[in-house]
Order: sequence, then C-alpha cells, then structure tokens
Amino acid sequence: MTTRHAEQDRNPTVARVAGVSHAYGKTKALADISLDIPTGLITGFIGPDGVGKSTLLGLLSGARKLQSGSVRVLQGDMSDKSHRSSLLPRIAYMPQGLGKNLYMDLTVHENLEFFGRLFNQARAEREARIEDLTRSTGLFGFLDRPAGKLSGGMKQKLGLCCALIHDPDLLILDEPTTGVDPLSRRQFWSLIDRIRETRPGMSVLVATAYMDEAEGFDWLVAMNDGAVLAQGTPAHIKASGHAKSLEDAFVNLLPGNDGKSHEALTVPPRPDSADGTAIEAHGLVQKFGNFTAVDHVSFEIEKGEIFGFLGSNGCGKTTTMKMLTGLLEPTEGEAWMFGEKIDGKRLESRERVGYMSQSFSLYTELTVAQNLVLHAQLFQMPAGDIPRRVEELTRRFGLENYVDDLPTKLPLGVRQRLSLAVAIVHRPEVLILDEPTSGVDPIARDEFWELLIDLSRNQGVTIFISTHFMNEGARCDRISLMHAGKVLACAAPQELIKEIGASTLEEAFITYLESATGEHEEQAEPPQRALAAETADVAEAQHAAAQTRFSLRRLKAYSIREAKELLRDPVRLAVALAGTMVLMLVFG
Repeated sequence: MTTRHAEQDRNPTVARVAGVSHAYGKTKALADISLDIPTGLITGFIGPDGVGKSTLLGLLSGARKLQSGSVRVLQGDMSDKSHRSSLLPRIAYMPQGLGKNLYMDLTVHENLEFFGRLFNQARAEREARIEDLTRSTGLFGFLDRPAGKLSGGMKQKLGLCCALIHDPDLLILDEPTTGVDPLSRRQFWSLIDRIRETRPGMSVLVATAYMDEAEGFDWLVAMNDGAVLAQGTPAHIKASGHAKSLEDAFVNLLPGNDGKSHEALTVPPRPDSADGTAIEAHGLVQKFGNFTAVDHVSFEIEKGEIFGFLGSNGCGKTTTMKMLTGLLEPTEGEAWMFGEKIDGKRLESRERVGYMSQSFSLYTELTVAQNLVLHAQLFQMPAGDIPRRVEELTRRFGLENYVDDLPTKLPLGVRQRLSLAVAIVHRPEVLILDEPTSGVDPIARDEFWELLIDLSRNQGVTIFISTHFMNEGARCDRISLMHAGKVLACAAPQELIKEIGASTLEEAFITYLESATGEHEEQAEPPQRALAAETADVAEAQHAAAQTRFSLRRLKAYSIREAKELLRDPVRLAVALAGTMVLMLVFG
C-alpha cells in the first residue's frame, strides 16, 4: 500500500479523543484515553485482542454511546445528536467479525446493490462500482452466491466492498483482513490506495492483527489494557521499542517487560527416528451441487510432522480438513490414517484425531474445567483418569486461574489454548487445526506455537494446520499451497522460496497464486478510474440527498431487501402472510 509517513503535527486532525473511559459492567475497556488522529492518512490501531481497539473505533464511528470524556470527529462533537446524524453518510464502518454488516440470505451482488441504493447511487454508477470492487477483491466470480455460503475470508472481502460502495470521508475498518490470505490483503490495500488517489482527503482508521500490514500504515496507535502505549509513524514505534520489526517492538513496549528484547520462537528439527506416514490423501474430491470445492487433492503427511496448509480464501482448505476428520464423506478419492481408511462412523478412527475448527467450538454455558471433563467423557476416557488429565492440561496450558470461568469471558489467546486442550484431551495421534490463531496477538500466538512444538517434537503428535500468517507457515516442516480446490505446490518453506526465486515466503505464496489466477497479467484500466470524474460531479448532490431524513431511494432499498429475504425464508414468508390475513380479518 502507498504510505505517506507524514508527521502528526503537520496535519489537522480527523478525530480528537480526550479523557475517554468506557466500561462494560465491571470490565474497563478504555481507561482515560487521549489522542489526536491526523486527517488524510491511514491510521492503524495495533494490540492484543480485548485491549479496547473495537470500543474506540465504535465510539469514533458513532456506533457506541460515549460514557465519559470527549470525542470529536470531522470537526464536530459526537455527543451532539444532530452532528452525529449528519456524519452518518460521511462515515463507512466495517465492524469486527465475519459478515457483521452483511445479509446472509442475499447474494454478493444483492448485498452490494442494497448498500449502493442506500447511498442514492444511480443504477449505472452502482453497477460499475460493484464490478470494480468485486474484480479487485476476487469476488466477481461469486456474484450469485449467498453471503451465508461464503468462506470466512470471502465474507470479510464482501464486508469491505459494502463499506467502500460509496465515497466516505472517514473509513473505519475493525480487523477487516483477519483470516484473509496475503494476496487478498494486498488487493484490499491496492483498492483503498486507488480510492484515496481520487479522494486524497479521505482518512482511514483500521485495527489489524497483522504487524506486517501495520508496517505500511502512515500512523500507528499501539494499545494495551485500555491504554495507549505509543503513537507515531511505524519507524517511531520501532525506535521506541528498540527493535527492527514492529512485532518485536510492540512486545518490548508492553508493561512489565523491563526493556527486555522479544526472543524469536525457534522450532527444533524433527528427530531422526521419526518416520512413516500418518496421513495419505489420493484424488480427494468434494462437490456441493455443481460447485467443486476440492478438486483431486493428493498429499502425504509424515508421523510427527508439522504440516502447513496455506491457500486463498475459499480454496477448499477447511473442506479438505473435514474430509480427513471423517466429518465429510469425499465425493471421490480416498484418504488413509496410519494405514487405515478414514471412516467418520468408526469411533476408533475419530479417537485418533483431535480437531480444532475455525469457528468457536466450545460449550459457552460450561466452565473451562467442565468443557475439558465433558470432552474427555465424550471420548470415553476411564472416569478415574479424567480428573488427573484435566489437572495436567490446565497446568500445562496455563489455565489454572480460569478453571471456573466461562469461555466467553476469556481473552482470545486463553480461549484458543483452551480449545487446543479440549482437542487433545483424549491424547490423539493427529491434530488438525483450522486457522487456530486468527485474530490472536503475537505473544499469544507464540505461546500457542510453543505448545504445538512440544506436542510434535516431544510427543510425536502429527500436526496439520492451516494459517494465513506467513511466519507460522515458515515454522512448519512442510507446507502445501492451495488455490481453487487444487494443490499448487508442496515442499519445505525454504524450498518453495528458492524454487520461485523469492526473498520471503509471503512473496513466494503471492507469486504462486498470481501464476494460478493470472492476476499479474490483468492491467486493464479499472472502472473506478473511469468513474472518477462522474463521481466528483455528483458527490455533493448525493451527499445532500443522503442527509435528508426521508429518501424514496433508501425506502426502496430497504423494501427490496426485505422482499428478497422474505421470499428466501419460508418461515418468515408464512408468518408475514398469516399476519396480513389476520389484519384483514380484524379490520373486515
């Protein structure tokens, strides 16, 4: 992405926060925060999960009510209801979470069409913007797919497109690229850079879990425990943290670190005695109707190996993993585990596998200890062994202080450690982990990987893990690169880097994907540029229309959306029709 790295005192502020505190019950999310955010720049908010980034962005967007202190955005007080209402058309806000701003029953095109109508866009402009946005993010081939059937990363792409459908003065993105592959992340920021070229005054506020992504921002705000640790350019943050990388600098800035430098995690080589095959897959195919999610995938994973699965969003990684666990029966092909054909109906086969899914799979109404006990019972562990096993895992995974807490109350890093403990409670020989560290801060990720390394190197557990973090991919013994249901390459990370002539794993990964998609060959003039003049001419008229209290186009947008959702949901349609008939009977 394009960077400007302008100093804050040379820029007016797009937002000013003074003495802001915010709490949820007894939990304090923000503690007397004060900062000035420069205008016209990309400002990144970095820090662990649960430190107050989302709360702060919610206050700046007007989505959360201010409790104490002062927040000024675009030269107005956010506690003033009339100013806050006038800002709504000038702000685009993408909340944290997969598809939080989407309508799952509507298709990709229908979601974008709805948001375009809300901002009073004429049909020609709306369609041109939809084409530009979907081509830029790789969604053009999925225009007719319902949002609810997209992969997690593709939902993030669509959420971003919906936020960018109009021309905001302030774009607020809360972890928009979490769970998104590197090529798609680069497409995201290329798209935003192009929009900023036509709207140089637009300010972008973004929270991110990717430190390499934050390196390219103009201004950073490092946060921890509801407070600001440091703010400034990426170079200033690294200098303050006495480190060459932003990730190491952030860790060094944390309270209680006493200036100690962050030590990089090292992965010891596999023991020479490790041999034999744990998993074999030959010609695996999985079809859902006319859509082929996995297309003749074959690979082998050795015993005790850490095998990484990297690929573009929606490429079939999760589907492949579900076939290996026995949760999905392959349409074609076969897979074996330790020489036996995988059969999800056989309990003996499932006992050899621990599976940690992409979604939150714990029982939220049970405590940490109760989750561990229940999963041990589900795998028919002897009752006398369960208390000792639960005690062992809580101590080993650092869960002693959380045994009586509910999972929803845990910090994300602790919750992921609990999920891993649950997955291995029955001592499986194979561990399948689907993006287990997505959204987790750098320290928690390293702690998680220390556990994985111990399982692999000291206990001989075979680990099959998917990830979008390139530093995690580099820690694997071998990795497989996947796109559009097919395996592109499979080798040790350094071999792949050398083979493609790249300098980093991320560069090699992007090169493989570009080669597979032909992305690097597409240099056509984007529709967004062609629209720039037209957009500038009608922007003022659209902005004025969007601020009115009543708009026929907005009413039409909501009516069309509601009608489509009703037609696709038989239950809602039946209730709506029944309600209409009751009213007709009551009023004669």
